[in-house]
Amino acid sequence: MRHLGLFGAEGQSRISKASVTIVGLGGLGVHVVQQLSYLGVRNFLLIDGDEVAASNLNRLVGAVEADEGESKVLVAARQIEAIQPGATVVQEPRQFDPDIHDDLLGKADVLFGCLDEDPVRLQLVRAASGWALSYIDLASDVTADGEFGGRIVFAKDGERCLSCLGELDQHALARAQMDETRRAADDAIYGVDRDLLSETGPSVVSVNGVVASLAVTEFFVYLTGLREPRGYITYRGDLPTVGSRIDPERGYCHYCMDLWGSRRSPE
Repeated sequence: MRHLGLFGAEGQSRISKASVTIVGLGGLGVHVVQQLSYLGVRNFLLIDGDEVAASNLNRLVGAVEADEGESKVLVAARQIEAIQPGATVVQEPRQFDPDIHDDLLGKADVLFGCLDEDPVRLQLVRAASGWALSYIDLASDVTADGEFGGRIVFAKDGERCLSCLGELDQHALARAQMDETRRAADDAIYGVDRDLLSETGPSVVSVNGVVASLAVTEFFVYLTGLREPRGYITYRGDLPTVGSRIDPERGYCHYCMDLWGSRRSPE
């Protein structure tokens, strides 16, 4: 493998032995799966309850028209097997549920979140903090005014998380806790069904690929020790630029401080 010239045998061994969980196998997650497989990762847990639809085929790497109605988890697992025959792949073709998947996450070394909804992101933050997991969160977007790109957040060692970086939509989190009556009242305030506002917009395969590549690069520099991974990276395809952000001075964070490592058994 030609990347041994960069990683060395020890670095490649660390990658091969790593257990990786990917939650969300849409346009971002399938790129992550493919690239991790080519890197040599051989231990996967895949979580996603969605099925392949015709509208996914423009960006769902590895899926073909005959896969419509098939589980996205199965499509991703098929791709791993094609690249890394004999890899261990645990398939969970249902939406992430902390009551079901929490213990499974505890077996991972690195967690990738490739999601659209912030309430689920917060569930992953809580799980990653409790298990003291390195958590790489990906997001991509195309806006109505022509901006397109994405960002990644690499949370580890209780240094940062999506919550203390202000990367979670507080209204979306609050709305997830509302019953139908309160949601209707919330809609009345805005004069529009807020659920429609949260629908995902356009998604472009190359934009997703750039964001996924940035995330996987931070993954391998972290595991191999080539350098310290960046905590926050932004990609603006419309400019075009790739940049990083220095962590702001942080005060109290429930997830990074109180919850960090709380699910781990004492040594």
